[in-house]
Amino acid sequence: HVKKITVLQLLAHRSGFQANLTGGWGQISAGVPIAQQRLTVVEKVIREPLECDPGCRYLYSNLGYVVAAAMAEKSTGREWERLISTLVFEPLGMTTAGFGGLGTPGKIDKPWPHFQDGRPAETNGPAVDNPPVLAPAGTVHCSLADWAKFIGDQLKGELGQGALLRAETYRKLHTPPFGGDYGLGWLVVERPWGGGPVYTHSGSNTMNFAVVWIAPLRDLAIMAVTNQGGSRASSACDRAVGALIGWQQRRQP
Repeated sequence: HVKKITVLQLLAHRSGFQANLTGGWGQISAGVPIAQQRLTVVEKVIREPLECDPGCRYLYSNLGYVVAAAMAEKSTGREWERLISTLVFEPLGMTTAGFGGLGTPGKIDKPWPHFQDGRPAETNGPAVDNPPVLAPAGTVHCSLADWAKFIGDQLKGELGQGALLRAETYRKLHTPPFGGDYGLGWLVVERPWGGGPVYTHSGSNTMNFAVVWIAPLRDLAIMAVTNQGGSRASSACDRAVGALIGWQQRRQP
């Protein structure tokens, strides 16, 4: 069954893989090159039973994105971190983009991470994040201004004004390939305030939270972030997004 999994299924969370590696990500040795770590993940996961047959249904899986990155690394001979930097960050001028936690350990020079109960993490810095092997599923950091460059490119993409891809490629990213409401990295839903389909994505490493909503028919995108994880953080960001949507509607009905 594993041999039948396609890249499209991996990116749409339809591979049948479980959410995370059995036994945890800590079992992957950090003492070898990152591409080798991801190959080790592939070797482990292909020996494990799938949650369901490939394509059966939506099952969120960090594993799927790590496997997809390992495929890209194998075919190009370059680490995923180098690929995304060359193909995305540099063309968009995202000069603050990097990987791992923020700040100088022990110094409050960047937002300090906090857990769901409001308790601050014991320390900060590059190592305070998901393990590097999991980077394709979420260890990228950047300033809000640089994130806005990426989101702006997505917003303009379907109009043929994006910097990275062809218009039809953006449409593919934003269209659920197997029905339902999940595209390739984007949840696609209808919202009256957006005048039709809108795209959203949220993510957390349990110590920070970020969410974005894109309304292409309104030429509008709203982003919210906080240096805390969990449901309280997501609820607060949702309220902030709602307030901004309301303000925008009053400003431009």
